[in-house]
Amino acid sequence: MLHPPLKGYPLHAPPMSTEDVASQGWQLLQGDLPLPLAVLREKALTHNLNWMREFCRERGISLAPHGKTTMSPQLYRRQLDAGAWAISFATVYQAGIGVAHGVRRVFIANQVLQPADLDGLTHLLTAHPDLQVFFLVDSLAQIEQIEHWRYERSQSVVFAVLLELGLDGYRTGCRTHEEALAVAQRIHASAALRLVGIESYEGSLTSCDHAHATEAVAALMQRLQALAQACDGAGWFEGDEVLISAGGSALFDLVARDLRPRLSRPARGVLRSGCYLTHDHVQYRQLLRCVGERLHLTQTLEPALEVLSVVQSCAE
Repeated sequence: MLHPPLKGYPLHAPPMSTEDVASQGWQLLQGDLPLPLAVLREKALTHNLNWMREFCRERGISLAPHGKTTMSPQLYRRQLDAGAWAISFATVYQAGIGVAHGVRRVFIANQVLQPADLDGLTHLLTAHPDLQVFFLVDSLAQIEQIEHWRYERSQSVVFAVLLELGLDGYRTGCRTHEEALAVAQRIHASAALRLVGIESYEGSLTSCDHAHATEAVAALMQRLQALAQACDGAGWFEGDEVLISAGGSALFDLVARDLRPRLSRPARGVLRSGCYLTHDHVQYRQLLRCVGERLHLTQTLEPALEVLSVVQSCAE
């Protein structure tokens, strides 16, 4: 329900549902709505949905776009209707918003370990039997915290997790192959967890130096594939398929080609790019130009987000 004092909503208008807005006949460029106001261009939005769907289809991978980019349930639905396999989130709180609006496959691209978050996930899984949730694990300490929570709460829930492989000096994730194997073995031995895949994030390697970016991302993906094959060989994965996930919104073309390693069971490559949907006019437009040069693209994403404001003065 929309109502004053929601930003961009006329103070004199009565509360109404989003479905009723179109019938008001408001004209943005005629001054019917207070500015500044951010809007989405439908034509560009539809183009971007179709573009990314085809990108993933051609490479045989799945898309789990990052929902934190928009925090808009209506756009989650558009992405799912366009073929997205899941919606990614950064926090359990964000995931709860998605679940409340019908998302039934959630990828939390972060470590989960706080009691309140584990309580929240358990509540969501209990309330929605058809819900699937995945999150990341990258340390023995995290596993111990989860097991302690499970014991204290007398819970029987088993969480589906992906092992995160990281980079020295950047964010989270196991730093070495040996460290990652130790964590994977510990996950396999835990009654609280089941290992369903391997994950990494290449965004910290972003560069328009094609040779440097290609070499750096290839090295990361080789490490990821080697880790997946080692865990597969040890029999530590559980489930009918293994999830292999990476992908921000800048180097997604470089990771997409390496998301399906040869394993003893099917591997599902999961790309998590989120900014493709709205795109922009500066930063991601420049980065996508680099993607276009690498792939020799003739058609790319279009900026779908615009902000309108009032110009009060054109100074000397």
